[in-house]
Amino acid sequence: MRGPIIGLGLGLLTMTAACAPDPSRMPESSYQWQQRQDRIEQDWRASQTAPQTTPAPKDKP
Repeated sequence: MRGPIIGLGLGLLTMTAACAPDPSRMPESSYQWQQRQDRIEQDWRASQTAPQTTPAPKDKP
């Protein structure tokens, strides 16, 4: 009796993993595209406003 129960559990686990969203897939709906574009723009803006870590060189008098 344990064999079928274990097999059923593994089958459900496999099916659940197969339904998980794949981050490398391209969006399919216009809403998903808009969300993707918004996320890309937010990431870009955050990288543009990051403070500079190296100071500018000073001119010699």
